[in-house]
Amino acid sequence: MRIAIDSEPRLLSILRGVVRFCAREAGFSSSEAECLAMAIDEAAANIIRHTYAGRPDALLALEVTHFADRLEFILEDWGPKVCEELIHPRSLEDVRPGGLGTFFISSFMDECTYDRDFKDGNRLKLVKYLSRKGSPCNEGSSSQSG
Repeated sequence: MRIAIDSEPRLLSILRGVVRFCAREAGFSSSEAECLAMAIDEAAANIIRHTYAGRPDALLALEVTHFADRLEFILEDWGPKVCEELIHPRSLEDVRPGGLGTFFISSFMDECTYDRDFKDGNRLKLVKYLSRKGSPCNEGSSSQSG
């Protein structure tokens, strides 16, 4: 499934709905589906906020692919290249509002990588394996690069 939306924050609810639907269809629990929706929402909000500097008229796309053992989410934007080295969660000891998006993404997803070969902007791949060990809300990621 692939969907493209304008970079209007109020449209993020559409992406969350798509993620919830795909996650439930793939066999994730309702709570797992909520965690995955939150991770995608945070990643898309970061695109809008940081890559597009809040512009509501840019484009972002989400592709969701269901494999036997996992869901893969591809988020694409056509903004300036991000510097992966600068993307990291802030310390949880630094208590203040906001700024935890990358923490949630890395906590809820098993893999998080940027496609360096994507020339027209940024392509972020997020993977969650179907596992019956527990909710992604309670497990950390196994690898992260972004």
